[in-house]
Amino acid sequence: MSRLTAALLLGAALAPAVGAAPMRGEFTHPAGGHEVHVSAPAVAVDGEGQAIVAWIAAGHDGNRVFVTRPRAGAEPVPVSPGDLFADSLHQAPGLAVGPGGEVYVTWSSTKPKPAGALFASDLQLSRSLDGGRTFERPLRINEERPTSHSFEGLAVAPDGTLLVAWIDTRGGHGSTATWLARVVDRGSRVERVTPLPAGETCVCCRVSVSAGPGETAAVLWRKVFPGDVRDMVLSVSADGGRSFAPAGLVHADDWKITACPHRGGTVATDGRGRRYVLWYTERRERPEILLAVAADGQRFGAPRVVHAAAGSVPDNARLAVSGDGRGVIVWEDATAVRRRILFRTLGDGGRTLGPVRVLSQAIKAWSPDVAAAPGGFVVAWHEERFPATVSVVQHVSAREDPRR
Repeated sequence: MSRLTAALLLGAALAPAVGAAPMRGEFTHPAGGHEVHVSAPAVAVDGEGQAIVAWIAAGHDGNRVFVTRPRAGAEPVPVSPGDLFADSLHQAPGLAVGPGGEVYVTWSSTKPKPAGALFASDLQLSRSLDGGRTFERPLRINEERPTSHSFEGLAVAPDGTLLVAWIDTRGGHGSTATWLARVVDRGSRVERVTPLPAGETCVCCRVSVSAGPGETAAVLWRKVFPGDVRDMVLSVSADGGRSFAPAGLVHADDWKITACPHRGGTVATDGRGRRYVLWYTERRERPEILLAVAADGQRFGAPRVVHAAAGSVPDNARLAVSGDGRGVIVWEDATAVRRRILFRTLGDGGRTLGPVRVLSQAIKAWSPDVAAAPGGFVVAWHEERFPATVSVVQHVSAREDPRR
């Protein structure tokens, strides 16, 4: 990969001091031709409030996984070793920070496909015990099978256990399922691998995992119901991901589509155990982003429309929630020539939604991600500045400010 240039526009840290302006940083992926081929970014925040960004970049020999801290002079840190190429650029790597400052990155690596198979990959987990400066040889999460293991979600429980869920094709066509692994000992050992009870999983809709207070956890995915209806379901664990209750329907969108929409959702949990689910749907034959909240962590109220298309298409929505029930929703809003990053704040345990605001400044901006941080939230996305692609990282507050 070409040398990555990093520069902070408003200082050396993304968590602002009280009363300070929001911090904004960026780094550039130099173009090798007319296009830059990178995955969506993933963003996380460490215990000191510093942002970490991960992505996959196409190189001459294959796709590679990188991590960086968006600050002046930062260089991309390679995560994937030379013999384990990332399977594709269709999704961001999984990224999470452990309670001891461990940085965890997941991705699907390519592997030989057996005769007649369309896809085959292994799910890899690499850890850094020095804050993301170096990464160890990855741990393969799945058993040795000539099938696909991808579209994963990753979360770290309060005790440091990693919960990694993915879409697994071991059952063959029509039997795709969601599986979950508990990874212990600071990401060095797979303790158990468990299928989640739900029936067929939509084959390319990414899974989302959230670890709540104590040993509670939840996994969200899109299920295929009879008649090719594809709606979001949630399965909950009360014992740290060792077992899961049967998946329950978040909301009956009744979205019928004889194809995979390639659009998953996001689940988040606050300090009181309230669960928040955000997802994309075309239930009314128009693009919508919906939000539903379960005050008890399981029973969801009627969803609210975060954004409905009116001359544009809302897409790639992400959600992060802090312990006190504040949150930020980000998404991409596209027309034929323009793509913007929009956001809304979430407050009072999901009962209030702030106005729609614009984060990006470029004509084309895409693929946002968001993570909770001290004093607010950190959002990352890509912008086109031809011939380069720039990744922007910005701190935003979940508190409504009438001056903005």
